[in-house]
Amino acid sequence: MAIALRYPDFRVLWLSTVSNQLGWGMQQVLLGWLVFDMTGSAGMVGAVFAARSAPNLIVGLVAGSITDRFDRRAIMRLSCAAMLVLSLLASWLLFADDMTIWLLLGSTFMLGAAQAFYMTSRQVYVYDIVGGHRAINGIVLVSLAQWVGGIIGSLVTGGLIAFQGPAVAFLVMGLTYGVGIVIMLWLRHAGSSAPVSREPILENLVNYFRALKSNRAMLSLIISTAGAEVLGFSHQVMLPILAREVLGVGAFGLGLLTAFRFLGSAIGVFTVAAMERVRRKGVLLLCIIGMFGVGEILLGQSPFFWVAVVCVMFINLLASATDILHHTLLQLSVSNEQRGRAMGSWIFGIGMAPLGQLEVGFLAGETNSRTALLVNGTALIVLAALMGALMPRLRRL
Repeated sequence: MAIALRYPDFRVLWLSTVSNQLGWGMQQVLLGWLVFDMTGSAGMVGAVFAARSAPNLIVGLVAGSITDRFDRRAIMRLSCAAMLVLSLLASWLLFADDMTIWLLLGSTFMLGAAQAFYMTSRQVYVYDIVGGHRAINGIVLVSLAQWVGGIIGSLVTGGLIAFQGPAVAFLVMGLTYGVGIVIMLWLRHAGSSAPVSREPILENLVNYFRALKSNRAMLSLIISTAGAEVLGFSHQVMLPILAREVLGVGAFGLGLLTAFRFLGSAIGVFTVAAMERVRRKGVLLLCIIGMFGVGEILLGQSPFFWVAVVCVMFINLLASATDILHHTLLQLSVSNEQRGRAMGSWIFGIGMAPLGQLEVGFLAGETNSRTALLVNGTALIVLAALMGALMPRLRRL
């Protein structure tokens, strides 16, 4: 399980990921709670999460090409520096009582853009360090670091909002990115599997669109990623609404829900690691996506807080598994020189998330959160069945 930790640079990357994902976990609680507190609108909660995800669609392919062209370590450091500055700016605006919903949406959009570059370069750098034969092990471990940081960040943020306010929470969030940057200064090597030759950015983009015509496996995985994002990952929009209006547990309860969400994701990491030897990973991916939909339906019908906690853990176990399988299969579907492009494709796929976040927020506003989760969960089950029937390349992966 811990083979990748034998590499010194991987250990540094793991620690920096924990710190940076503290900020990510804090975002999960802060953004939804602050927007719902400012507007009282489920639709606006969907809008702020859409603003954070929208850059993935816009910069995803470019981020992949830039990652293929330049040193992944420099891209990670610059991305985290941008997130540090944006977090401190949000904190200052809140302290000065100058924050508006439009400023929050704009800063959230820029946070999402920086996050897109960071995630693309980090996942490719994992492969650079450990190589293709240990790719799943490396991605599993860095995902574990991601969820550990998310759990701690979520719990801390719930308490900070309740006792100190969101301005202090944004300040602490910025500090976590600063610590992550300092740790990343100890990354010494580009990685033994880093490409020797690097395509110019424009050539890389042109070759990407050519590859989509011939590489059906990559195209199937992009569609699969987009479907899971739109119908599955959008459930996070409902958590602030469930916490405040349905379950009545407040900001601290939302922090707990989000922490258990990350705990479920961490369990998903170990689940995928245990299934590393499964040959038909495409079939496994489709089964997990279908179960993802079942989990959403169960969450929507949860009558009590701790039942909702169990459902949130189950959903995010499956969400984590889909992410890891998509990361791995995409990088293995292209040549070594084009792995940044493959992860850019994943970023592009998750860039479809704003459609789901806006849809589930609007649907919850027009009906209620339970109905919104029921509709999306059912649609996700149907999507998994359709992909299994219509995408034979995906089944054969």
